[in-house]
Order: sequence, then structure tokens, then C-alpha cells
Amino acid sequence: MPLRTCIGCRKTGEKNHLVRLVACDGVLKADRKAVIEGRGAYICPEKICLAGAYKKGAFPRALKAKVGLPDIDTFWHEIEGAQSRTNQNNKGSR
Repeated sequence: MPLRTCIGCRKTGEKNHLVRLVACDGVLKADRKAVIEGRGAYICPEKICLAGAYKKGAFPRALKAKVGLPDIDTFWHEIEGAQSRTNQNNKGSR
């Protein structure tokens, strides 16, 4: 499995254990299924990593695009929801 680096904590991990983020029409989106076109950045599914990336201003640099950042708590809920849907889909495919 390919390795990716979290833009929040800078640790590397397997691609399928991280959350892919993309700039979609200038807005940051979670892309757990990796289907949205364009440059992606990866983050651990931990709120502290998301907070670190917000604090560092890592998204525009990693995505090489201007990106509007949603409220951190709202975005965290989007990431959690995307992750739980992915986990449910993976359980059903076994």
C-alpha cells in the first residue's frame, strides 16, 4: 500500500489509513473514496492533526491552491462522517 504524509503531524502512514483532502471549487472537502479529481493532501483521522494543519496553514501549500477553510468543528464532523461511512462499507465487502 502506498505511503502518504499527514499534513498535520508529518507522520507517514498507509494511504488507506489517512483521509484524503481536496480543494473542490475552492472549498476544502474530505474525499475518503479518492474519487474527486485533482491534487490531494492527506491527514490522519485525528482532530489534533486537523487542528495542526489549520494552525500551520498547510492546506493551500499542500494543495497548491487557494482554498476556503470551513469551520474546524464542522469540517471535523464531515471527516468523521466520511470515515464512518467508509468503515461501514469495508465491513460489508468482506
